[in-house]
Amino acid sequence: MKNEYLKKICDLLKRQKIDAYYLSISNDHLYEFTSLDKDAVYKLTGFTGDTGSILILKDAIVLYVDGRFTTQAKTEVKDKDIKIVEVNREKKKFLDIVERLNYKGTFAFNYKIESANKFTKLISSYPDIKFVNQSKELEKIYNEIISDNVAIDNNIVDKLSCNQKKFNLKIFDENYFILDSRYVTETSKKKISYLLSCVFENGYKYYLTSSLEEIAYLTNLRQFPKSSFDDKILADAFLLVGKKKSNLYLKHTVGKSIRNHLTKNNIVVYGYDEFYKHFSKKKKTIVKDFSEICFDPSLNNYYLCNILGKKSFITSPLKVKISIKGNKEIIGFRKCNVTDGIAITKAIYDIKERVSNGESINEFDAKCIVDDYRRKIGKGNYLTQSFDTIVAYKENSAICHYTPTRDKNKRLKSNSLLLIDSGGQYLSGTTDITRTISLYKNTIPKAIKWHYTLVLNSMMKLASVKFPYGLTGTELDIVARQNLYSEHIDFNHGTGHGIGYISNVHEGPNRIGPGFDNSIDTNVLEIGQVCSDEPGVYFEGKYGIRIENDLLTIYDKNTVYGDFLKFETLTLCPFDRDLIDEKYLDRDIIPTLNKYNELVYKKISKKLNAKEKKLLKYDTKKF
Repeated sequence: MKNEYLKKICDLLKRQKIDAYYLSISNDHLYEFTSLDKDAVYKLTGFTGDTGSILILKDAIVLYVDGRFTTQAKTEVKDKDIKIVEVNREKKKFLDIVERLNYKGTFAFNYKIESANKFTKLISSYPDIKFVNQSKELEKIYNEIISDNVAIDNNIVDKLSCNQKKFNLKIFDENYFILDSRYVTETSKKKISYLLSCVFENGYKYYLTSSLEEIAYLTNLRQFPKSSFDDKILADAFLLVGKKKSNLYLKHTVGKSIRNHLTKNNIVVYGYDEFYKHFSKKKKTIVKDFSEICFDPSLNNYYLCNILGKKSFITSPLKVKISIKGNKEIIGFRKCNVTDGIAITKAIYDIKERVSNGESINEFDAKCIVDDYRRKIGKGNYLTQSFDTIVAYKENSAICHYTPTRDKNKRLKSNSLLLIDSGGQYLSGTTDITRTISLYKNTIPKAIKWHYTLVLNSMMKLASVKFPYGLTGTELDIVARQNLYSEHIDFNHGTGHGIGYISNVHEGPNRIGPGFDNSIDTNVLEIGQVCSDEPGVYFEGKYGIRIENDLLTIYDKNTVYGDFLKFETLTLCPFDRDLIDEKYLDRDIIPTLNKYNELVYKKISKKLNAKEKKLLKYDTKKF
């Protein structure tokens, strides 16, 4: 066992007679992205993926990852005492855990970073296992781990990349800004009023949320990124919504303009650390009767469940509403995708030319090129990346979420593929795009062209499907996978995820993919939702291919069978013509593909130079 903290924890488990200690890659808000400096799993194992968990037993250590991260975990985890287990369903993971415990014993976990929903179900399912909050000694070690300034490659630590003054924002300060009213359909007051009407109907007076997406939606408040590589756009916060006033707990100081805006919406600002003081069993300074508060257990941590109890459970009234974009947000999405398409197209052609000319360039250099073009083309509208840019060459492209760093990267050569998965946060919206490009100088292997064309077929089939209202993303998933299945090929991740509005790039509840834990997906696709479309194929140790566009769900027409919906493609960037083998193109997608290529050329060619325009003309020529 190499890690000193792991040794400390194992010794403590033996002394305190605790059979298992469980930690997820998570935080107090259950937010999807936990920075490495606050990621205990990374510091214990070396695994840098954004999803995973570790089980520490007295005599064994298990790292649980899903199929997207298995190859990555095998590469990054050097400690042979840590067993890597791939599980793609939560139920299977916890079944594996309780089997290791022989369905009994004491199981410790951190109440503040685990889902109330997940653990209330787990605790009720296994009555012979004693589930307890981490002891004070374990908590002390945990705090040491996340505060330990171990060597973390954060690429570049630079000054604030966004000079707030260059943005056309009416309300902003050093830390925060309020969304531009040109791209926001509803005011905070209207959103909060809707939420409270639903809360009152359920017999409660207050709604409590620690969901960063919900808080951003209700307040229209966002956080300025602190550096060029900071993709944090949502403010760490808690929010208690009430009729007379709402209490917002923020980490950073709020300036006068932001405070005045919030006050007009009956929102009072408190310090972040005040939250747990206000919500403790010993002290009830904000609400005397906790039974008047409701919260969604799937969005909040188990600590709040322990304080407020199961009687406070409610399904968030905002669950679907947040995902449905209004007219102004849709205008914003269309606008930022034009800008994004120009930037990524320029970046791709630049990278290709540099490699073709024999310039010494690696994955991290290419990542910087992508990010720099977004900043340059986006000018005063571009805020930051929507997630850490993925640039993966050759065998690294088979690792779904591989990210190069300044110290860990491969040099690009003219003999393989390069996968670029990236996105941007703009003042008018959020983007997410993946392109796999050829860096081959000579003949491209037939197998690669075949696989690329299969993936393109899959993506375009989903983009062009029409379907009756009432279908879910689980039901539509087969549309994208069918032609891959016919070749006995599959990919170990969802086909598409919802995309937030200047928010989490991975937003629910809309998604396209297999059902969770064999359960029925009840999240019907709604008009106004934005979702990614990103099938892929991956061959470990060789290469991976993924292509991704963002889709907007729109109305198609009404028939005797009811309302039908379809997708509008938002992303505007060419596919690599050299990788397409026309004989494998499905005939029924060719009209859609030609129409898309025509649109791409029309929308972005005017902002390209002569050389880039010529390359775009080639990539978008008619089939």
